Amino acid sequence: MKITGIELDAVHVNHRGDWVFVHVLTDEGIQGIGEMRSGNNYAAQLAALRDLSESVKGCDPRKIEALVSRYTSTERTKVELFALSAFEQALWDILGKSLNAPVHALLGGACRDEIRLYANINRATTDRSPEGFAKNAAAAVAEGFDAVKLAPFDGMRLTDSARDAAKGIACMRAVREVIGPEVDLLVDCHNRFTVRGALEVAAELRDLNLFWFEQPTSESSLDNCLAVKVGSGLTIAGGEQRGLRRDWVEVAENLSMDIPMPDVTVVGGIGELKKIGDNAPRLGAFHCATRSLWSCGDRGWRAGDGVFARVSHFGIRLGRDSLAEGYDHSWRGGCEWTHSHQQSTWPRR
Repeated sequence: MKITGIELDAVHVNHRGDWVFVHVLTDEGIQGIGEMRSGNNYAAQLAALRDLSESVKGCDPRKIEALVSRYTSTERTKVELFALSAFEQALWDILGKSLNAPVHALLGGACRDEIRLYANINRATTDRSPEGFAKNAAAAVAEGFDAVKLAPFDGMRLTDSARDAAKGIACMRAVREVIGPEVDLLVDCHNRFTVRGALEVAAELRDLNLFWFEQPTSESSLDNCLAVKVGSGLTIAGGEQRGLRRDWVEVAENLSMDIPMPDVTVVGGIGELKKIGDNAPRLGAFHCATRSLWSCGDRGWRAGDGVFARVSHFGIRLGRDSLAEGYDHSWRGGCEWTHSHQQSTWPRR
């Protein structure tokens, strides 16, 4: 079997971004599908993807490790890793189709039959008031989610005090009140705080019994991350922007977060995600950011599932439909597919 080229599909989600899917074509008619890192501007990613696809044209797509190792043997930019991530996902899809097997079976078999999901209501919440967040949180719980995440500090500049984050804190309190004490509550801070600001906000949120406190400060400073982890008294999650497993070495060596959140569209694809997950027991539970910072389409969501079904210490992951904001649910928004393709080998819920 040989790679003959690629095709692209796009899904318009809403004003916050789109989904772009990569179809890897072969001379035997089997196509694989992968998802690019979501956003609004794909020019750089697409250029890197086209260069990658030209370099492997004529290669056997089932020799995934060899292709990835060759590509990553030289230093790669983040954009190039985004392109690799999408391309590599499609190679696993081709392998699964050629063997008539799901991805989790190719990785060693499933460790679970179910995967817990949380609803990310952030992107769908255009009314950024406490009432707006509370309304969407209540709708998500009514649909059956037992965990809800929001990012009420978006739009703020780097903040050094809880006083400047008062509106976001009020949103968190409104959501906790409406969902009650039995539903898990997660917050993504998107690196909006200094160490001092993160510790002050953590103190304000501590009585809300948070499931996690995600990326409160920039991970560019290990010392700052450790200071927040030690001083906050909360469970720290993060790592969405980290790439290949070598980028996770300092996390593992210093235990700078409680919950690693690698992203299949960032780390280099399914194989690399699995390797990162295998090293995660030292940190604690393994969670999924596919995608929690931006948006995850159907394929990135299922590509992650192939790994999470296999990793024994996996904890919780983003619910696909909650990020899609869409389909038939007003609290999520809408999506428009441009094409349909072969049945894929990603696992179903």
